Amino acid sequence: MHKTDKIKMGEKIETSRPIRVGIVGANPDRGWGSGVHRRVIQFLPEFELSAVCTTKRETAERAAHEFGATHAFIDATDLVTHPDVDLVAVCVLAPHHYDIARAALAAGKHVYCEWPLAFTVEQAEELAAMATDRGLKAMIGLHLNGAPALRHAAQLVTDGFIGTMQDVNLHVRVPGSITRTMATRSSGTHLLSIYGGHLLGALTSHFAPIIDWSARGAIHLPPYDETGLPCTRDAPDHVLIQGELANGSLFSLDLGSMSMAGMGSHWRIGGTEGTIQLHSAAADMPAMEALTISGGRLGDDIRPLGIPGHLDCADIPAEPQRYSAYPGVEASRAALASVGNLYRQLDQAIRTDGPVFPDFTHAADIQRLVTAIDATLIEADSHSNTQS
Repeated sequence: MHKTDKIKMGEKIETSRPIRVGIVGANPDRGWGSGVHRRVIQFLPEFELSAVCTTKRETAERAAHEFGATHAFIDATDLVTHPDVDLVAVCVLAPHHYDIARAALAAGKHVYCEWPLAFTVEQAEELAAMATDRGLKAMIGLHLNGAPALRHAAQLVTDGFIGTMQDVNLHVRVPGSITRTMATRSSGTHLLSIYGGHLLGALTSHFAPIIDWSARGAIHLPPYDETGLPCTRDAPDHVLIQGELANGSLFSLDLGSMSMAGMGSHWRIGGTEGTIQLHSAAADMPAMEALTISGGRLGDDIRPLGIPGHLDCADIPAEPQRYSAYPGVEASRAALASVGNLYRQLDQAIRTDGPVFPDFTHAADIQRLVTAIDATLIEADSHSNTQS
């Protein structure tokens, strides 16, 4: 098949050519699209970067030149309908995910959309149904599903390393809530909707679905944003969630973004015969994907556990360990490997017409869970204000 051939809706792509990707949100100076996605696409031989889109002609053309893309667009509609694009990567701000993903599916294109899929559960369900009805492969960027250390932990649990699983405890501290975009629910990009979605999605995917939960939230940060301007906060910067998984295990998630001290992610998975622990690989890099793994069985010390090579993404170079993503913010090598693992799964699904996971249906499930948790926090806050 020639590189300029247009695929039909849902058609498999032959192994004789790479899958042509168009990135919406490929700003050459900043962003997850340029910092992570375009690098992963360049590293993986199964893909090629065909098109980029930003909101300005200058940055679009510069991104195309710097990243080696053939086409540059300032309108996402032009990218998703172009015959040289097989797969659309949606890497823009969350409020725009739904419109672009919907346009891509309507154009018969496969989609990789960063989390969250949409602003509402109804929108997410619509996109999931569109992808299914049209036979298109639609992956949601819950990239902890591809994190090598978490994949290894899940495999160890399946293999009986800890015996019967009893509990999963997460303690996570991340930056971000000080910013105006994460201070309110109106943008759809607050602590629970973004980080909470990633973590709850990983918990359900790697271990077991959540069947029961309770939650509390709090706002600790002052009413100012990162520039010092007044900012009325309504989104919690600290959330506690606990409950039960379908396998009978109890779980807890302590997720906070109210302090720049003690950043990092820590998992403890316990069972009748052992324990697995995961910790952030570097104190100054609290990326949730960059984890070390250790464990021990009854009577043994906790020791480091190597990650099998097949769970990593070998085409991502071992060095460097850090990549520029946003001004002053770096993406880890583990983040690229995690996203690379998801792209690899998407590649196989497209070429073989096989299943893809995490897909838009899973995204709608997690968005439904996050929305329900947030509703309880809003109700609790309203009740508290009424009482006071």
